[in-house]
Amino acid sequence: MMKSNSLSEANLLQAVINAVPTPIFFKDAEGRYLGCNRAFENYVGLSRDQLVGKSVFELFDPELAQVYYEADKALYDSRGEQIYEAQVKYADGSIRDVMFHKAAFHAAQENIDGIVGAILDITARKDAERELEKRARTDSLTGLANRFSLMESLDQALERQRRENFGLAFWMLDLDHFKQINDTFGHPTGDTLLKKVAAKLQSCLADNSNIARLGGDEFSVIQEGITSQAEVEALAATLIDEFSKPIHLEQQSLEVSVSIGIAVFDTDNNSSRELMKQADIALYQAKDKGRACFHIFNP
Repeated sequence: MMKSNSLSEANLLQAVINAVPTPIFFKDAEGRYLGCNRAFENYVGLSRDQLVGKSVFELFDPELAQVYYEADKALYDSRGEQIYEAQVKYADGSIRDVMFHKAAFHAAQENIDGIVGAILDITARKDAERELEKRARTDSLTGLANRFSLMESLDQALERQRRENFGLAFWMLDLDHFKQINDTFGHPTGDTLLKKVAAKLQSCLADNSNIARLGGDEFSVIQEGITSQAEVEALAATLIDEFSKPIHLEQQSLEVSVSIGIAVFDTDNNSSRELMKQADIALYQAKDKGRACFHIFNP
């Protein structure tokens, strides 16, 4: 009778955890699976019968199995709890963000020690977080990086320059007489033009260039991996020439030139703010020279 009751309780427990949509598993002290629910079967793509009695090394790739084993061993040795986030690949091939909730257990009546875990799918939450972070770092009109993102990227680029000793230049670009375009054709046309300018910058500049919109008609470029000032001058001249060509909008074509100020990183004393200040000075010097040209900062 006792055996029948135990069997009924086990069946009831299995039915209950099968109803839970969150993957649940439990293992013994040696890391062998004792059981799981149906959601966990769907997660790994294996049945409960295929899992029970097996270790992670018999079921998963060696590298992944080692990660699981070390986390489980640390948990069991501490007899505590673990809560951590990870990206995992489900049996259907999808990559999901999950949160593991795991704890060590001791079943006194059966004299079994082990660990039990649940895998919470937090993909929707992480996607929302990533979207918010992207919006915080992206210019909403052009899709380029914004000022906040630029400052972070410039600090990182300067750190790489100091560590790897490659050439780096920082550009500030202004559309010439952009206010007149806004006043003449209206702000919607001005916005369309800014998006076209952003696309032209992306098509003209190399992959080692990080482009941002700082606001209004002001753009910036971080150019990494340059080998000489002549290389910077050649690219700037090409860009000036490209912007001498009309930009075609839906209703009209507009002639828009740009002025460019450039600061070249050449000492260990340059900070990101100092480099921006130098490029800004060079930009005003380009405008003083008559616009539609570039000027490289010279101390």
